[in-house]
Formats: sequence, C-alpha cells, structure tokens
Amino acid sequence: MRSTEFWPYKIAKELVKKFPDVEKQVISSGTSMSGEPHIGNANDVIRADAIFQACKKLGIEAELNWVSDDMDPLRSVPAGMPKEMHDYLGMPVSSVPDFWQCHENFARHFEEIFLEQLKDVLVEPVAYFGYDMYRKGMYNETIKIAMEKRKEIMEILNKFRTKPLQEDWYPISVICQNCGKIATTKIISYDAEKNEVSYVCSEQEVLLHKKYFVKGCGYEGKVSIFNGTCKLVWRVEWPARWSFLKVTCEGMGKEHYIAGGSYDTGKEIVKLFGWKAPYPFFYEHFLVNGQKMSKSKGNVVTLPDMLRYMTAEQIRYWMFQGSLTTAKDIRLKEMTPHVMDEFDRAERVYFGIEQAKSEKEKNNLIKAYEIAVVNVPKEIRYQVPFNIAKQIVSFIDPASNFELAKELIEKVLRKKIDKHEDYVKERLQKVRNWVEDFGEVIKLAKLDEVKQLLSQKEKEILSNLAERIASVQELNEEKLFEEIKALAKEFNISHKEIFKTCYKVLIGKEEGPRLYYLIKALGLEISLKRFKLEV
Repeated sequence: MRSTEFWPYKIAKELVKKFPDVEKQVISSGTSMSGEPHIGNANDVIRADAIFQACKKLGIEAELNWVSDDMDPLRSVPAGMPKEMHDYLGMPVSSVPDFWQCHENFARHFEEIFLEQLKDVLVEPVAYFGYDMYRKGMYNETIKIAMEKRKEIMEILNKFRTKPLQEDWYPISVICQNCGKIATTKIISYDAEKNEVSYVCSEQEVLLHKKYFVKGCGYEGKVSIFNGTCKLVWRVEWPARWSFLKVTCEGMGKEHYIAGGSYDTGKEIVKLFGWKAPYPFFYEHFLVNGQKMSKSKGNVVTLPDMLRYMTAEQIRYWMFQGSLTTAKDIRLKEMTPHVMDEFDRAERVYFGIEQAKSEKEKNNLIKAYEIAVVNVPKEIRYQVPFNIAKQIVSFIDPASNFELAKELIEKVLRKKIDKHEDYVKERLQKVRNWVEDFGEVIKLAKLDEVKQLLSQKEKEILSNLAERIASVQELNEEKLFEEIKALAKEFNISHKEIFKTCYKVLIGKEEGPRLYYLIKALGLEISLKRFKLEV
C-alpha cells in the first residue's frame, strides 16, 4: 500500500531503518557553482532541508550539508560574465579570479552569494568547498583507494557503458602545474610507492561544452596525487565523499537516478570505500512558464526574484507540497496569489481554526506548514487575504504609509493587528511588489483630460464637495458619506453618481477603492485641489 505520510517524514524514518547505528543522519546536497545562482541551484538544498527539519521534529540527530563542486573545470562562459573568462576555460572554477575583486576567486564570489540567499529562505547548511576539501586532504584516503582499486572501478563503470573505458584510464584528473588546466591533462603512469603520477597536458583540442574547445600547453611533469593537485572524476568523487562525510541521504535530479546513471555506479563504487549508498530522493527540475529554465531563453528565476513576491516561508511551503517527481512550473504572476492563500489555509488548519477535507490532507498541510516555517509561532498570525491586500496596496504604498494601510485593513477585517505589525507589513510589501510588476498601481488621472469629460453640473458638485470637506474639522469616513448624501439630495441625484464623479477626477475611473481612504492616500490637499479642478 502506498504511504500517505508527508514525504520528508517518511524519508526521515527510512533513514533510521537503513542507517540505525550512525551518530547522526547526514543529509547532503551539492552544486556546481559557475555563475549567478538561480532557483534550480537551490532546489536540491532547500528540499534536503525539509528532510533535515523532519529529522529534528522527530528527535533524530541530523546534519544538513552542502558541497560546492568548485574543482570542476570551467566548461563555458556564462552569459553576462567578463570576456576575460575565456582565458580560464578548462581550469578549475576555483582557479578563475574574482573579477569584482571582493573574494579570493570567481567560485567563492558566487558561493557566498548563494549561501546568503539560502539563509534568506531559512536554510543554513554546513558548507564544504571542493577546492578546500582537496587542499586539506579530505579526499586523500579515497584517492589512494581509488588508484589502488582502479581496475575494480573500471569494471563497475564498464557494466553501464556501451564502449568500455581504455586500459590507461585513471579515476583522477591532474591540474597542470604549468597552465593550470584540468580538462586537458592525461596521466601516463602511476608510482604507487611515491603516490605520484606522471602526466602530459595535451595540446589536442578538447570539447568542453557545445561550442567551447580548449587546448593544453604540452607540459610534461610529475605530481603527488594528494592535497589538491589532482581531482577525482565525478562518478568516483561522489561516492568518495559519501564515505568520508558519512552521508546517509542525498537528493538528485532524475538524470542521476536513471539506469546506469551516476547513482547506479556510485552505490557500487562506495562499497570500495567502506560505506554504503545514501538513501536517495530524486526530483524533477523547475519549469518557468512551461519551459525549461535557460539563460539563453532569458527565463532564469533566482531566489531574490521569488522573494520579491513571496516570503521565505511561502516559498518553502510551495516547494515542499506536492510530488517531488512532478515538475513545478514557476509562473510568478499566477502562483503568488495562490501560494499566499494556500499557506494561510495551512496555518489555519495547523492551529485548528479551519478543518481539512480529510485526515491525509490535514497531515500534509500541518507537516508542510511546520517544516516551511521552521520556528512555528505560538499562535496564528494576522492574515490578510491576497485579494484584500492587493486592493489596498494598489493605491497605498505600505513602505511610506503603513499606518493608513493598517487602518484600512482593520476596518475591512474588523480586527486589530496589534503585535503582528511586522508580519503584515512584510505581506503588504510583497503584494505591492506584485501589483507594481503584474497588476496596476492606481495613479492620479490626467486632470486636463478629465476636465473635458465633466459636465457643468459635475464640476459644480465637485466644487461644493471640496468646500464641505474643507469646512469639516475632523474628516472621517462617516462624515464624508454624510456630506456626499446631503449634496446628492441638494442636486437631486443619486449619491452613487457623486462617488463616480469623485473617482473620475481622482483616478480617471468610475469606481475604485473606498473613497475616504483614497483621499487620505493621495493626501487631502491634493484631493481638494482635484475637486476644485486646479492643476
């Protein structure tokens, strides 16, 4: 029978069964950092964090880590990067200088940005950097084992290959001591007693990625296999770090999990290092507006892009809900209203204010909520539904006039915000950003155009209304309505017609937000000038 348990909790419990004797469950993730990080880079880490959080909720000792594969060669020049990067093709990414001169290298520049972005969505993994790991000798033992068991590793890899590896294949790549490239070197021989390899940096062109080729410098030399002079090839490196980091769980895109993929080979190779394969969870990659995310298509979405419209908790909730093997489609305009209101519903279910449709839904909503929030509040927070927030921030900027927005919210929802002001303020700002980018911010009408459309009677009504409002000592919504009703009776028209005329002269439409709050948002002085038709 298929389990109905929320997936991070199901995996957390499976880890205890598969690795019952470990001191802690180590949930690992990794990224090859070669430029500006995007939501696809964060996918692996944030979902791994869901399992980490589930372990903590269940009282299971756990660690979340993230490995940056910055010893990988630079295979292409990302769009928007300096042209000088072409000079470093084929070198480890960590050997490329930081063109902005604020970090020790190109990789570290974006690694730090990525870690800060993760912190913004409540994810703080133990960070490992490939270059540092090799230089500090963390890979030394596994490199030695891989070289000793080279033939056994070849047999494992060849089981999944149509064309067998050549007999002179080695499980490591050397960084050329002369030109610094790692993609062009070839090992000639290995001295096991000295733990040293002889190599040549080939001058033949090597295809790195699509249109990018690179040639070596022809240098021949000898080098130790330890402490960062060499790097394990990917299919050996992955299981190697499983072994010394004691990884018990790792997520991966489906391309790694297919038959014969790097997980299939890794789970056999890792045994040679004295460990066993971690529990895998695999996922589909994100789409953007129905298409694969691609810099060439110009549809790359970053975490800051998403945080412009949604809170960290809402983004996490969206990522954790639903099936991991179903591609999530990022459509920021459409998804933001849905995610906000769905998150609020999950919070209401969590605090018992709303009933779920079934026990399964209740469990999923509660578990997704508590893992998304991380530190669950003691009580439900003040909820402003998206559509109400949208109407308010379309004419009130919460950044400059939060008190007015607050007053209107409390009027509409008939409940004081009290101690949840910061929470509401953040929500309103996110919705305001959405309105600015996808909706419509209400702006003053062009007075010259509106004046031409007004009848003489409408102009007279507006002038009278301005005088009445100006004479009121303390204007409020009730008093404004009284004056409009009195004016309507005097001119023998419906008060609704006066409202329409007011909206036309203020915002160029026949209807809009509550008139009193619109006047306050625009400013009483400006509104009165408008009613007097003064530019």
